[in-house]
Amino acid sequence: MKRTKMTRLALVAGFLLAATVAQAADPRPLAIIDSQRIAEEYEAARDAQEQYQKFIKELEREVADKEKALTALMEEIDSQKLLLGQEALATKTQQFERQRAEYFQFRETIDQRAEAEYKTRIQPILDQVKTIVERLGKERNYGLILDSAAVSVLYVNPEFDLTNDVLQALVRGDK
Repeated sequence: MKRTKMTRLALVAGFLLAATVAQAADPRPLAIIDSQRIAEEYEAARDAQEQYQKFIKELEREVADKEKALTALMEEIDSQKLLLGQEALATKTQQFERQRAEYFQFRETIDQRAEAEYKTRIQPILDQVKTIVERLGKERNYGLILDSAAVSVLYVNPEFDLTNDVLQALVRGDK
């Protein structure tokens, strides 16, 4: 359920899609951004990530609670199996099967709920960053803009780093 890597991959994919491919006859300069730094320094991104993490922790707590309830009921059935009559045992077993089915149904919805929360909290920020990067790429005629947080960068001339420009645009509320 951890979305940090997914966020980075989404940013890279967005940036690669946003950049135009450099043509051999007309080479264009390259640029980079650091999405990790943007996530750490842009307040709205930090807040969104914190809210998303809280949501994920709440889901994990719900899963743990349901698992504990199932385990407790199973242990109760096992410990009372010999003491209960057939009808009472059948009732407890049916109760366990209902709870078990509810648990598995709940587990199936977790990924959907996490994805919906991600789209609500994180995706708008990713879209905003992508829009700003696209705009900067077009305005400055970059052929390719990469995310240094997602690719192995051994050296970058600081003049090709657009991270500060992206952060300033985000703070200004640019779209």
